[in-house]
Amino acid sequence: MLGDIILYLTLALPLILGVGFRVSFSHLFFSLMAGELLGRYFGHDLDAVARTSGGYGEILLVLLPMFATAYLLRFTVSKRRLMIHLVPLAVMGIICAAFVLPVLPEFLREAVRSVWLGEVILTMNRAIVGGMVAIQLVALWLMHRRDAAK
Repeated sequence: MLGDIILYLTLALPLILGVGFRVSFSHLFFSLMAGELLGRYFGHDLDAVARTSGGYGEILLVLLPMFATAYLLRFTVSKRRLMIHLVPLAVMGIICAAFVLPVLPEFLREAVRSVWLGEVILTMNRAIVGGMVAIQLVALWLMHRRDAAK
């Protein structure tokens, strides 16, 4: 049960933030990528400095930029254009899960692994990230509006 909650909350997080705060998927995607880099390079240092974090420092660094972006850029997407962002935000949830689930403490990771989708995400982590990044880039390029020729 705990594994289901963690898995589905992680998968839905970008969609919840994007729709709730009406933020562009490209902004949230960039902040998730920035958070992944922060977590990868500074997460263990944060855990060492703040021994009370319980091993959640890397997860905090991965997700914090996404929460900050959602809050600081809130309502930058109109309600009409929000529908365009729904599918990319949902796909971004898979990337979010691929970044967050492997750095969970062992007991939580095993709870997530007991769910079949959690097992797939944890096993295919690198392939998922590579494929989803490629899909997000193509979506970004296709959704970019070009200025009229001058």
